[in-house]
Amino acid sequence: MKKILLVIVLTQLAACMSFSDSSFRSTRSSIEEQIPYISLEKEFALSIGNSMLSFLDVITLNEADISELDHVQVAIYNVESAGQEIDFNDIDFSETLRSRGKNLHWETIVKVRKKGEQVRVLVGMDLERNSLEAVSVFVLENSELVMINVDGDFDHMIEFALQPASDRRRERDAG
Repeated sequence: MKKILLVIVLTQLAACMSFSDSSFRSTRSSIEEQIPYISLEKEFALSIGNSMLSFLDVITLNEADISELDHVQVAIYNVESAGQEIDFNDIDFSETLRSRGKNLHWETIVKVRKKGEQVRVLVGMDLERNSLEAVSVFVLENSELVMINVDGDFDHMIEFALQPASDRRRERDAG
């Protein structure tokens, strides 16, 4: 009976994960259109859905409260640029990410440019609901591009993350 239960659980968990980069195809195509001299070849991709994240929440005894996330997607691409230097300033990331949701307004919140490394972090906000819905990270280092997309209820997660500080402030003010 235990073996059957284990097989069922493992099958369900495997069904909640994907090694396809299909969620990044429009983003990849947009980047290649904006910088025509580059080619992006998938090296690795992983997509984790809400069921797996909820399961991880149970295993960690809700320590991280990640069950509010809908998806976590990661892809790593080898970048061929015919010897030309790639500049993230040539890419309109807000336009690139519009394919992920027309209702989201994208803003760049972090921009890092060091020798051999460029990073952009963008947040997708639903302005009608006044909520943070998505975070996307782009890291270009040497000839490798890493893309990370996270979708979910970030408002709840931010409240959860700030709760310990709020509790300490109440204790300090009461004392």
